[in-house]
Amino acid sequence: MEPETATPAPIPHTRLGECEVCAGVQAKYSCPKCEVKTCSLQCSRIHKAELVCDGLRDKTKYLPMNQFTDLVCESDYRLLQSITDRLDAIKKESRSRRLHSYLLPRHLLKLRSAAQQRRTLLKFLPMHFVRHRRNTSRWDIKRQHILWHLEWVFVNADNLVVREPRVDEEQKIGSLLSRHLVKQEDPALQERMQFYQAADLSGLKVLLRAEQKGTAKFYEMDLDLTVRECLAKRLIIEHPVIHVVLRDHGSGFQLIDTDDEDQVDESRTGGQVIEKLIKRAENDERLCNSLTNLLFVTDQSDEEPELT
Repeated sequence: MEPETATPAPIPHTRLGECEVCAGVQAKYSCPKCEVKTCSLQCSRIHKAELVCDGLRDKTKYLPMNQFTDLVCESDYRLLQSITDRLDAIKKESRSRRLHSYLLPRHLLKLRSAAQQRRTLLKFLPMHFVRHRRNTSRWDIKRQHILWHLEWVFVNADNLVVREPRVDEEQKIGSLLSRHLVKQEDPALQERMQFYQAADLSGLKVLLRAEQKGTAKFYEMDLDLTVRECLAKRLIIEHPVIHVVLRDHGSGFQLIDTDDEDQVDESRTGGQVIEKLIKRAENDERLCNSLTNLLFVTDQSDEEPELT
């Protein structure tokens, strides 16, 4: 009598069906992302390679209401919480980077200190601003003079801009301007400057924009005074920008000539005033195809670093 041989028990069919990779074995796993059914780790790796699938569940995938469970609700809550935490972390990192980038280099700290001794309030823009990168103003430690970067805007010459890199603060405004009223070698430049040359110094108005004022206002500069004297009790952003206009055309500029408005309002150099300066600087930078943002935090104080 032959012994009975045990017949293998049939493999029970699972609810997943057959493996979609090898198609010969019952599936044991379902990919959380693309829902491909696999029977083993090898088949799972094959499906990831062929379908370029990372196997991570799409937390934002749409689910109909009949499939919405408490587990899905908890998953959505955790997703929103993780997004909030990430945004908070980004804000902290951004604030930390800004505060770090606003620290002025040593030579600019010396320049600002020297300007403050001359009753000139000097502010700097962030390093990515064109106006900051272009600024060549420096403190001459040997001569104990400020060498200013001056920018002349000749309004009646189609807003021609002429920049002088380092001008000694003890030079007079009139003598500095006279150097630009001589005959120019460039014919095109000579044609643009001919009205200024004809008017000479007596027929010109030299204006410095009042940075701390809400609207476009200007201080008229005395041609017989030095740069140092003209910048006393003024707020300067990076470097002086001087507008030169024909005296007959000066009526379009709003001038400040009263003693009450002849000095910087020190109590308003942070907060609201800075916001206005930022907006103005941003508009200037857009004209130069550049970005903007905030002023340097350079003052050492116990106050909140709100761009003082």
